[in-house]
Amino acid sequence: MAIQFKIQITKAIIEESKNCGADNDVYQMGKTCAIAVALRDIFPDAYVTNFFLFPFGIDDSRAEELKMSLPLVAQQFIKLFDGFYLTPNLRLLLPEFEFTIDVPNEVISAINIDEIKELINSSGKATTQKTQNKCRARNDLRIVI
Repeated sequence: MAIQFKIQITKAIIEESKNCGADNDVYQMGKTCAIAVALRDIFPDAYVTNFFLFPFGIDDSRAEELKMSLPLVAQQFIKLFDGFYLTPNLRLLLPEFEFTIDVPNEVISAINIDEIKELINSSGKATTQKTQNKCRARNDLRIVI
């Protein structure tokens, strides 16, 4: 049974990722686009294509078997977002939105338990300066299980 995560793409995330692809580095686009940035707290090595999310990166040996389909609204956003790579400031005009991804058990079981503990701790009470900074920077990410 898959677990659902609700992901919000906020103006802050769009701002952070607005220069994605501006330097024509196609490989980096999948790691720095707004959706990949929003997923970074759950999947630090997330890589996003037009249709798929590779939660542990494109170079992971399990990439093909663990890839997840992106919902249509995320695919449409990527198409618009990528269309503005020559004029990154126009990306700031894109609206905020949210979508839900279904994370299959195979992906959940592949997540490092220490990463899960850190995510749980940071969502409740930040105990270290690094975690506090991460929480402030990612305050715009909302995850619903």
